This record gives sequence, structure tokens and C-alpha cells, in this order.
Amino acid sequence: MVLRRGAGRYGRGALAVLALTLAVAGCSGEECVDAFDCRDKGSAPEGQRYVCNADNTCELRDLPAVPDEDAGTTTDAGTTTDAGTTTDAGTTTDAGTTTDAGTEPDAGTTPDGGTDPDAGTPDGGSQVCGGPVACKEQSIAELTLRTNIATGLVREEGTTPGQYLTFLDARAGGASSLESYTYARFTQTGLVKVDLDDQSALASTAWDIAVRRYNIRVNSGVSGPSCVTVAQTPAGTLFDAVTSVDPASEFLAEAYFTANTCEFVPDESGINAPGTAMATFWSYNSCLAMTNKVFLVQLADGRHVKLQVASYYEPAAQAQCNTSGTLPAASGAAQFRFKWAYLP
Repeated sequence: MVLRRGAGRYGRGALAVLALTLAVAGCSGEECVDAFDCRDKGSAPEGQRYVCNADNTCELRDLPAVPDEDAGTTTDAGTTTDAGTTTDAGTTTDAGTTTDAGTEPDAGTTPDGGTDPDAGTPDGGSQVCGGPVACKEQSIAELTLRTNIATGLVREEGTTPGQYLTFLDARAGGASSLESYTYARFTQTGLVKVDLDDQSALASTAWDIAVRRYNIRVNSGVSGPSCVTVAQTPAGTLFDAVTSVDPASEFLAEAYFTANTCEFVPDESGINAPGTAMATFWSYNSCLAMTNKVFLVQLADGRHVKLQVASYYEPAAQAQCNTSGTLPAASGAAQFRFKWAYLP
């Protein structure tokens, strides 16, 4: 069952944790690395949010205006690219020519590039939904969607038969996210990078999943025109214990904007991050600790994947964060490892 509604709220002690004002290791005084470090500024004034700018200082920025009640009711309201809304205007968005950008292998991103790159889900699989993406202009503004392609790599590191451990570089040029999300699709040889910029990705079914900094999106709902949806498993579910899809699983499309009104729906972290379907992969412990949540991902062609975010930092730094709430000076932030496998 696929439902187009907001990702469910989750218990991660957000209210208690967000009362803390501990800085991420390596930062002091007014310096910041990510928006997390701006929490000690308190709540932003209405209509604004704190961001960590290119000078590594916390800065107040205006939120995009919420449209009139009926502004988002037309499904094609955001299909025309408005060059003025891009943060790096001057780069031409070629929205119509990149939908198959990921069908050719990117030899520089996967060490096993000699295997069949299209063995899995070509162009997001056989489509059963599709259509223009709602709240497109709001997504461009709120998520700072770029028109350049991320330089981050995607490569397979796993050695366990029938299971994958994929590295995804989500650094995006630094804390200010100067580059697009890193886009990828699921194949039989692992996750394969798809060379798309953010704004082209809003019209492309070539990708399944995307990462940038601490955000993970799938291609559905307000995120893209494909049909990739996500279901949560109960807290404490072990990865190896998931061997099939529970018929009661509730698969949700991305819905970090409200229907019709396009009002932004944040997660519960307190940093105004989008409430994506996989936002429960972390909890804040003065750093991003992994919850070890196992997600069920339904691909556009109907196949299913079980996926666990193994780490956000380099593995050793992630283990330190998980156990002590501290980080070494060099943590390797925004370098994901996804542990995943296909389900029958």
C-alpha cells in the first residue's frame, strides 16, 4: 500500500536533546560546521531560520513564503523552471535532457564498473505513478536545490554475498551545500551514481535515492516523479531478521510539503531539516548517532530492498559518536555507508 502523506513522527527524545547546547567536536565560539551548531542561538524569529554559512558562522535567513491556499492545487504549477529561484543562477537547467543521465556507467564512481551497470532498476523501473512534482518552486527554495552535479562518489565496499555495503559521498562541497545531492539507483551490482543536478532530478525517474549532508530523499511525492516509497520497521528490528515484506507495511511517498498549500514540513530535529521518509535514521547525541532503523524501500518496478544507514561519519568516528556522544577532530562527516539487500 502506497500512501502520499507525511513521514511519521518518531521518538528520539528530540525535546530533551535539543535543550542541550553542546557543540560538535572541532567547533568553538561562534564557529559552525552544520546547522546543528546554531542551536545555541535559540529559536529563530518567525519566518526565518539559522544556517551555517560559507564563513562558518550562524546566519539568519528568511524562509520562503507560504503560497495562498489554492496556490498548490494545480499539478503543473511548478513545472516551469524559474531561473530566478536557483541559488546559483547562471547555470542553465536542462530539465528535459537529463532523465536518462544515469543509464550509462560512471566508471569513476564504482570500483566494479566492469559489471553490467543496468542489471537493476533502469530509469527508476516501470512507472505506475509519475506526473509533475508538486511544490517544485518551494523545494528549490527550501532545500536549496542546485543546478550543478555533485562530485561525490558512490562505490560498493561490501563483501558479504547477497548483501551490499555502499559508500555515498554526501559532502556536497562543504557545510553550505554548494553542490547538488548525490543521486543513485539500485542495481544488481550495487548502488550506481546517476549524474543529475537537483533541479533536473525533479523531473527525472532515473534515480531512486539521494543524499546531501544529513538528508536522505527517495524519488516520489514532492521529491521526484518516480514511485520509490519507504516503510518503517518496528524499533529494535535487526537487519538480518528482515527476510520478507510484512503485508501490513505502510509505504509512504515523500511528503515534506503539505498537499495543496505547499507548507514545509520539517523533521523533529529542530534544525528545520525536511521531514523525509527516512529521517529516523539518526538521533542527536551531540553528534549524529545511528538509530540502526531498518527501512523497507519499494522501488518503482515493485521490487523491495531492506536498508540500514550504517554510518554517517567514517566508521570509527561513528562508533565513537554512538557510544560516547563525541567525535574525533577528523570525523569524515557526510560520508554515508548504506547496508542493504534485496528482499524476495
